[in-house]
Amino acid sequence: MHTHDISFTSLGLVVLDEIRLPNAKPLTDILGGSGAYATLGARLFLPHPQSHSLGWMVHVGSDFPRPIEDRLQSWGVTLILQRESNIPSTRGLLEYKDSTFGPKEFKYTTPILAIEDNSLKNTPPLKSRAYHYLETPQNIITRLLSILALRGKAGAVERPLIIWEPAPYSCRVENLESCLDAARMVDVFSPNHLELAALFGQSRPAVADKDKIESQARRFLDSGVGPGGKGIIIVRAGECGCVIVSRDMSPIWLPPFYRSRPGEKPDAKVVDPTGAGNAFLGAFAIGYLQTGSIVEAACYGTVGASFTLEQVGMPERSNDTEEELWNGASVFSRLHEYQKTIGFPDIHRHLNLK
Repeated sequence: MHTHDISFTSLGLVVLDEIRLPNAKPLTDILGGSGAYATLGARLFLPHPQSHSLGWMVHVGSDFPRPIEDRLQSWGVTLILQRESNIPSTRGLLEYKDSTFGPKEFKYTTPILAIEDNSLKNTPPLKSRAYHYLETPQNIITRLLSILALRGKAGAVERPLIIWEPAPYSCRVENLESCLDAARMVDVFSPNHLELAALFGQSRPAVADKDKIESQARRFLDSGVGPGGKGIIIVRAGECGCVIVSRDMSPIWLPPFYRSRPGEKPDAKVVDPTGAGNAFLGAFAIGYLQTGSIVEAACYGTVGASFTLEQVGMPERSNDTEEELWNGASVFSRLHEYQKTIGFPDIHRHLNLK
């Protein structure tokens, strides 16, 4: 795999989080951000040497910790580190209201270091087959026009797969029309169920209402998602899993990997949900590029998200056997287990990947 054959690039942020829980010592320098988690989701399904096909542009400050940089290098991706000499890295404060990793507040504590589109010039990620964005509806349109123009000048005429999750703070009823406009330009529009509800002026629902989620998603489909209306909507709905909505089929709900019934305690392995949605989309992208099936790709996404739930921050990668392991588990074995549980066709062929 040549480094210029890039399959996926997230243009989301990399953030160093401080995490505060009641009556506990703060956790500092926790790698986070939509770009980091989406890249993780993709990396889970690209074991070495396929990992080189994963492009990652990281914009950091002078204080970016060397151990974290070393960890990113160890993933074996095509990593491009843009370091500022006199500006701090993007940092955030994630404050939980109780010890269950439930209600929380997040704020940036330093200026944001985003990836500028022009910085992709003459880099392998400019010809990526798929991109992930977390953006406002206004910014996603501008950014897509910019990157498509840059790709055209570089001779990359084939349209990439564009996956867009709306920035949570932009999901307000006054932005609904802007989101409808932006969704026509992307291939995959993926809010979570709370963000989708907020776009329709619905107060934060206590329980995911599947019928309402489907009807709200259809409003986007009716308006048009993707070129020619051929795009899809994936609504990520926490403990209810996710729903895939497209013009070609009835809505399909997939359960989460770790399940609990309403009123039950969550699975003991579920520690922190931060980043699960981003990882879902990175894993989805690889699943779709590898299989061409949006349902199978959503299985990849569901399993990718499960690895982010098991700890605060990133899962641990190891090579104790012939197969790469994350948190001591085989990603493709977990995918096989999940698909078997939901009755999806057998995928033994993936277990041969090294």
